[in-house]
Amino acid sequence: MSMRSADLLVAGRRRAGLSQEQLAERLGRAQSTVARWETGAQRPPLESVLDALHACGLELAVGMPRYDDSYGSLIAQQLRRDPAERVRHLAPEGFDPVGMLSELGRHTRFVVTGGVAGALHGWPIMLGTRTLEVVPADPAMRRVEAAARRLGGEPAQDDPDGSRRWVLPAGAELHGTPVPSGTRGYSDLVRDAQSMQIAPGVSVRVCSLIDLIRIAEASPDPDARMFVSALWATLERSRRYETEAPEAEHAGR
Repeated sequence: MSMRSADLLVAGRRRAGLSQEQLAERLGRAQSTVARWETGAQRPPLESVLDALHACGLELAVGMPRYDDSYGSLIAQQLRRDPAERVRHLAPEGFDPVGMLSELGRHTRFVVTGGVAGALHGWPIMLGTRTLEVVPADPAMRRVEAAARRLGGEPAQDDPDGSRRWVLPAGAELHGTPVPSGTRGYSDLVRDAQSMQIAPGVSVRVCSLIDLIRIAEASPDPDARMFVSALWATLERSRRYETEAPEAEHAGR
């Protein structure tokens, strides 16, 4: 697994809730410099990356484990599937997140997060829980609740952070979270979310890999942080796939 300095900077700045202008001011640099770093137009030295993360109130944990590309071939296989098939391939029997998303997508606006979002992007990890997590545009979650009831869901105990849960048939759960860890909610996540078609005429907004990493890194749940390396590996492999796919298509002509 490798990380681009640009991705580290974007993830750190968003987690700190800073604009490019605010980070640039803290660093004593021009906003255009930070913008070039984040787009990859200019590669900053490691010292500048560390300074930027420190300005965000973060530390970069550095280690030298043996190189491990065990996720690589699995992610490549997932990326060759369409988003709905990626999820179905990883979902446990009886859990139908695509059907749940189709119902939600017809009636409300939201961003998909959690393991289902990782699967939609192509990560290789089996979905160990039957949980669909979304961040609704409406903090009151009225339309999410209506969709949950149409799916046969019953409300469960609300969480202290304002999240709401519904238990669906076959043990599935729908979680609506207004403000995931390390974010400022829907308006923050929707800016970089990717629209993915999951059924004819139904597309949903899926949290970007950078923002999924941000949420996992900031989560108080150690189980969530376990998936950070898989998310970074998926980001790296998907960037490579986006580059290689057009080249392969062109070579085949």
